[in-house]
Amino acid sequence: MESDDDVLRRQVQRQKRSEWIDFTATIDQKTLDEVEPLIRHSESAAVAALNYLEDHELAEVAHAAIHRAAFMRRGLFGCPIVLREDDEFWTNCSISMSHLRLGTSAGLISDFECSICGKLVEDCDHIMNEVYYKSAAHIDGKCSICGATTCEHEAGKAYPAVAYANARNMGLEEVSLVARPRYPQARIVEESVDLGPAGDDPRVRRAAQQHILNCDGCLGPCKGFNDMQNWPDIRASVPETETDHHDDVIEIDDLDVLNAAQKRKGG
Repeated sequence: MESDDDVLRRQVQRQKRSEWIDFTATIDQKTLDEVEPLIRHSESAAVAALNYLEDHELAEVAHAAIHRAAFMRRGLFGCPIVLREDDEFWTNCSISMSHLRLGTSAGLISDFECSICGKLVEDCDHIMNEVYYKSAAHIDGKCSICGATTCEHEAGKAYPAVAYANARNMGLEEVSLVARPRYPQARIVEESVDLGPAGDDPRVRRAAQQHILNCDGCLGPCKGFNDMQNWPDIRASVPETETDHHDDVIEIDDLDVLNAAQKRKGG
């Protein structure tokens, strides 16, 4: 599943891509349409599992699940590298993005008001996480007890409610890149791709615009995780992550293979 040998990884990717082209030619469109949402859900669930289990002994199980799901998704539906209006190539490849163990942490400034009385927490006598009786009311269309737009709470009747601090008047101060975000799913989800000289080739650009220029990283071994905690200088390391995932992926000669795959599928 992991290899530092760039030549080996590329050989495996080419072989598997060729096998998938032959295999998908035997599958009808109705079947592809039925399985696509299932495969994509499996892939996103595997990525989420890794994010939540990152420091758990089951992290490698989630890692393997990402590879299996991404292998299926890439083989059947591709993994497009697209050319956007900013004239940059972009990818959201789950192998590339899930293996970049980098997340975001937001620094916010906010007032906190008591959910029972509406006063600022520091100005009220309620103890957070304790239960109090609160009179139900509908404010801005939402119930003051449960927050729903439609519920069984009667206006003016008292119901038990847990006191908690409501954030109000929030202001964003900064966003940091961190190795372990407090919310495990606060991750980088796409990145720009440096294709080098190939990025200027009209055939490559046309294929990217037509969504038939594919990343093959999902078809072979990965290079392992790129963990921010092991980077001595984030400023020097980020450019490397933008190119390392793809510097051996795109070759101009591969476009004939991609176009042949499209024709076989009736594209």
